[in-house]
Amino acid sequence: MHKLIRSVAFVLWLLVTAYNLYIELRPHGVVTVPVKLLFAAAFVLLWTIVFPPNRKHIGKWLAVLFLYYIWMLLNLLFFDAAFGREQMHYGINLKPCYTIRNYLRAYQRGYIPEIAMINVLGNLAAFAPMGFFLPSLCRLMGNLFVYFPTMFAMISAVEVSQVFMNCGSGDVDDLILNLTGALFCWLILWPVSRWINNRLRGA
Repeated sequence: MHKLIRSVAFVLWLLVTAYNLYIELRPHGVVTVPVKLLFAAAFVLLWTIVFPPNRKHIGKWLAVLFLYYIWMLLNLLFFDAAFGREQMHYGINLKPCYTIRNYLRAYQRGYIPEIAMINVLGNLAAFAPMGFFLPSLCRLMGNLFVYFPTMFAMISAVEVSQVFMNCGSGDVDDLILNLTGALFCWLILWPVSRWINNRLRGA
């Protein structure tokens, strides 16, 4: 019975993943944030049934979730029409807190409050999972003095790439928010990620 449940979950996981890829990558397709979150939840739930995160399967379980997250992140940052990644010039902002302050003012005055909050909260959340995945998969990332400059370099590279690819703005506020989310998650989940890393290394 247990094997049957895992087999059915695996088939459903393949179907959900394939459909998720299709609707995200179809030309001019727009997938709203709630639908994205629903797909992500279904992916994690079904994959957890297929490969429960016990000592035997925790490596495969974590690796597949990390690859899915990387795909979601790259899509969100460079290709996703739902986040306005059409080919156009967005500009550059090197003044700290300038964009954040404008978003907060717009929200307080009732102008496009959803867009303002999605930009602030979305930037906080985008790289936050790195604070769990990287130290779990790589012991060096459990050291804050390695993790912080790595994330700084990674997010800075994304901001520069978005400018050159005309799919986003080069905004220092995005760097601040992304880095804040990534550091907060690292601090909160460090004991968990350390425990997982020890299991992966057989400690």
